[in-house]
Amino acid sequence: MSDEDDLSKLGVIPSDRRKLEHMGITTLEQLAVMSVQMLGMGPSKGKQLIQRARNILFNQNLVNIIIRDEDTVEVIVKQTNRAVRKAVLTAFDVYKTGWGTVALDVEENTLTLKRKSTGFNKVIRKAEALQEVIESKKLDEKEKEGIFLPEDELKQFARKRGFEGFWKNVFQEIHGNDIMKKVIATSMFSTYEEPVHSLVIGEPGSSKTMAKEIIGEQFSDISSIGANTTRSGLVCNLGTGDLGALPHADRRLVLVDEFDKIPQDDIEYTYELLSNGKCSVHSAKVHQNIRSQFIMIAFANPKTKVFTKNAVGDIGLSPLLVSRCALIVRVGNIGSDERLDLFQKKFYDTGEIKKKPEYYDQWMRLARRYQPEINASESQVKSYLKQMSEVVENYYNTNLRRDLRMADYIRRIPMAIARASFSPIEDDTLDKAEGIVKESIATWHQ
Repeated sequence: MSDEDDLSKLGVIPSDRRKLEHMGITTLEQLAVMSVQMLGMGPSKGKQLIQRARNILFNQNLVNIIIRDEDTVEVIVKQTNRAVRKAVLTAFDVYKTGWGTVALDVEENTLTLKRKSTGFNKVIRKAEALQEVIESKKLDEKEKEGIFLPEDELKQFARKRGFEGFWKNVFQEIHGNDIMKKVIATSMFSTYEEPVHSLVIGEPGSSKTMAKEIIGEQFSDISSIGANTTRSGLVCNLGTGDLGALPHADRRLVLVDEFDKIPQDDIEYTYELLSNGKCSVHSAKVHQNIRSQFIMIAFANPKTKVFTKNAVGDIGLSPLLVSRCALIVRVGNIGSDERLDLFQKKFYDTGEIKKKPEYYDQWMRLARRYQPEINASESQVKSYLKQMSEVVENYYNTNLRRDLRMADYIRRIPMAIARASFSPIEDDTLDKAEGIVKESIATWHQ
């Protein structure tokens, strides 16, 4: 959101806005640090504008409020510049109760309010009231995202199973192809802001179709894009001017069938949406800026329908399009033993996800709200980065293109793995991430 948009929220009439601009005030931060006297727009109007600016900044920057004890309140904010500090102090009525009641410490993203007198009791009461508002907002946000089960219960369920338990239980019906299951699970635990797009390539009748069906049946907020949609355009049909499925898939998990059939005119727009979550479409029939953040799991056939000895050469997509996917895996056909195993599982309808689909769905949703800390050792991080650098070096000039976009992927993949169990990124998390990258690549050399 721009500062200009924020200023418009102040509700000022055009003439007052011009006065602010003539004074060089174009941002909320500038307005928030002003005094009524400095603003020179009259005591009532000046106080109202400054108060509104500080309220907006407070709500935009507030992360959490922690009451340590009766003498200390910690306010976690996104930034601690002067304008935000004034916004926080205003929200806690410090200017009303007087500076003699509060001492302020500033450290990184935390503003600590400490008792100096009995007047601090008012600050404590305000903190308690604001905590209730924060919890109410969090609850509303979770319900909007389809999370209704108790958070503690979901986290306990997730930690007991972890990343491995997720992919094993969700795809229990599929025999073998474990690396495909890991790749898809990694995508599912990535976020819309930092997606891990994945590409699964297999011959018709392989387990990729089963994986797509399981996800579509057991999880919600899924956009399933069929072969006909893929052929007519994922982003925009330049012939009709109609927008495709991806612009309408904002904040959804997208399953794309026959990804290799994208029209040539549509590919450039697809590049941008996959990379940045936005693109501009300009044609004879449409001029539009599109913003759509999604996680894509794409499925495709080898370009000759069946794999030859040179499987990498059978990838029927441009290297640039392939590079937009963090993980690319080749899956094999279902043999007779695997088919019988599938029939047996289907017949008995076994599997935990069949009994508790809402737990798995909401586990995934809640996990996307979690931001893991990086606790891995420096030596392990260096080793991991070195291995990923070698992957780029070895596959930059191949159909399995790995390029500098790996700089994003090598962070997002372990983040997704850690997110699944609501845990930090440790050394073993990087081991798992490295294993998934290398195993997925190894499928192309079997």
